Amino acid sequence: DGASIAVPNDTTNEARALQLLAAQGIITLPEGSDQNVTKKDIVENPHNVNIVELEAAAVPRALEDSDFAVINGNYAATAGFSASKDALAVEDATSEAAQTYANLLVVEEGNENEPAIKALVAALTSQTVKDYIDSTYDGAVVAVF
Repeated sequence: DGASIAVPNDTTNEARALQLLAAQGIITLPEGSDQNVTKKDIVENPHNVNIVELEAAAVPRALEDSDFAVINGNYAATAGFSASKDALAVEDATSEAAQTYANLLVVEEGNENEPAIKALVAALTSQTVKDYIDSTYDGAVVAVF
């Protein structure tokens, strides 16, 4: 109760941070809210938390002055945090945000059935690549395939 929580201030990552906080029951967002929510959209704040918006790269350092922080995986890893050991909560790989902002492989229309493209898709979505992502990024990057 009354905690300060640092979140990224850019549109995409702030919305993702707020969605994560809502998934944990810390705040409530409007029913059916999308990836454009901001702290102004919070409809319930039963724990009276103070959302502190900061530039995403500054959020890890904000832990010195905040009680909690919602940190992007790349910045968390660079700051020495482990998603599997240090995180209290992580974005679910099946969440709308994770699905919306997943990296995509795209090709020029008409090339999607080329043998080389099919081989690339098979390689990128293989168990070997998934295992590599899991072992290399320690939960900070999640394969959504």
